Order: sequence, then structure tokens, then C-alpha cells
Amino acid sequence: MADSSYYQGDYIRHPVLYELSHKYGLQTDSVPEAALPYKLEELKELIRREIRKELKIKEGAEKLREVAKDRKSLSDVAHIVKKSNSKLSELQAELQELESQIILTQGQGQPAQM
Repeated sequence: MADSSYYQGDYIRHPVLYELSHKYGLQTDSVPEAALPYKLEELKELIRREIRKELKIKEGAEKLREVAKDRKSLSDVAHIVKKSNSKLSELQAELQELESQIILTQGQGQPAQM
């Protein structure tokens, strides 16, 4: 039971890091506050890699579209492109959310100036 409350506290402190790190398989359990910026940057790079991979899939599907002749092939390729576009949108939204979290984290680390 103690583990459950610990993870809930971790989620409450850094929900973006918690959710995205679990989605992408990045170990962030009990990350010290000092290491948080490094983990956020590591997660950012993982998402960027996924975006590059998805862009290559989309590019390949669009090349297939150019050479596809029959309806079934065109339909299959259109489905791949549509799926790729939606995944790219999701990844870009996650990256934007993560970048916002990075900015917030950097802002918390600096003393307030008056």
C-alpha cells in the first residue's frame, strides 16, 4: 500500500513526466528533483525519435500511394497515412506539453527576482 501512495505522490508532483515516461518505458521512479531536468530532456529526445520514425513511415506510405494502382492498395495506403497523421499529431501535442513542463521546471529552479 505504501508503494501506491508513493506513486500517487509522484504523479501529483509531475503528472506529465509520470504519464509520458510510463508510455515510453522510461524509468523515472523516485527521481530526485535535481535529476528532473535531465529526465525531461531524455523523454523529449525519445518523443522526437518517435516523431522522426513516424515521419519516415508517412513518407514511405506517400511514395507507395504514387505507385499504387488498384483500389485496395490505395485504400490501404490512405489508411496508413491517416493513422500516421493522427500519431504525429499526438506526438507533437505530447512534445509541446513536455516542453511546457520543462519551462515550468526551469522557472521553479530559479529564485524569484524583484
